Amino acid sequence: MNEKMSEKYKKEQGISKALITKETLKAFIIAISICGLACIISSFAILGAFHDPENNPLGINLEHIYIPIIIIIVGVVGLLGPILIVIITRIYMGKYVSSFRYKLTNSALEIRQGVFTKNKVTIPYSRVQNVNVVNGIFDRIFRLHTVLIETAGISGVQVQGSNFGKPEGYLPGLKDPYEFEAELKQMLDKYNVLPSGLEEKIFKPQELAFDNFISYILSKMRDRDDLLKTNIKDLREKHNLTSANLAAKVGVKSETIELLEAGRYTPSLSLAYKIARELKSKIEDLFLFE
Repeated sequence: MNEKMSEKYKKEQGISKALITKETLKAFIIAISICGLACIISSFAILGAFHDPENNPLGINLEHIYIPIIIIIVGVVGLLGPILIVIITRIYMGKYVSSFRYKLTNSALEIRQGVFTKNKVTIPYSRVQNVNVVNGIFDRIFRLHTVLIETAGISGVQVQGSNFGKPEGYLPGLKDPYEFEAELKQMLDKYNVLPSGLEEKIFKPQELAFDNFISYILSKMRDRDDLLKTNIKDLREKHNLTSANLAAKVGVKSETIELLEAGRYTPSLSLAYKIARELKSKIEDLFLFE
């Protein structure tokens, strides 16, 4: 990976303005379908009222109303509805695209977005589980891609302004997603390299406690509704460190340490090792085993 590309994603990047046209087209197709169906149903109801004025589905007397006028009114309403929806969608998506920014830092992916509610999401590399690139029908029309970044390790955390049904890492409207994907994976590989001295400890028979620790962490990743109990806060305060101090020493955001202390974050083995080193404790002493 060349240095120029690495520097590119350290600066905030935007998403393609073609996303505005794509979402506007989708909204128009949906609106015209719904309004068209509503107009057809309304027209049949009105015509039915004229043919059977005593028992009409509208429950009103239409004996003296001129049919073409009614049809024209229904048609105008059916046309104005989609136009109004298109205008609103285009204005909203314009604001959304202009506010959407993302970048790669030394320890996390940062995403800023929001029209009415400004939202910043920070995803530590240690929590990234999978990266998918999606290219749907409308995406292909405008040569766009959506990058979905699946994460794990947090339970019970509500992200303000997040979109229901979408992963925490959601990047729509990318023209060249594979360049970003390659850079992100490079950062993941760089961050998750085991510190010197850790490799030989993992599978040695005498390090049974550490092997138990690995099993415990993996079981918690499978059972995300259970909180991970830790001693990290007590150990940190014993060494007169704030969560921000400890975060700076191990190369993560202070929010990561706070979530870890609250039991709502599953650390990587590399991060657990770094924390234990800074707190001058054994790695298994960071966690409460039950």
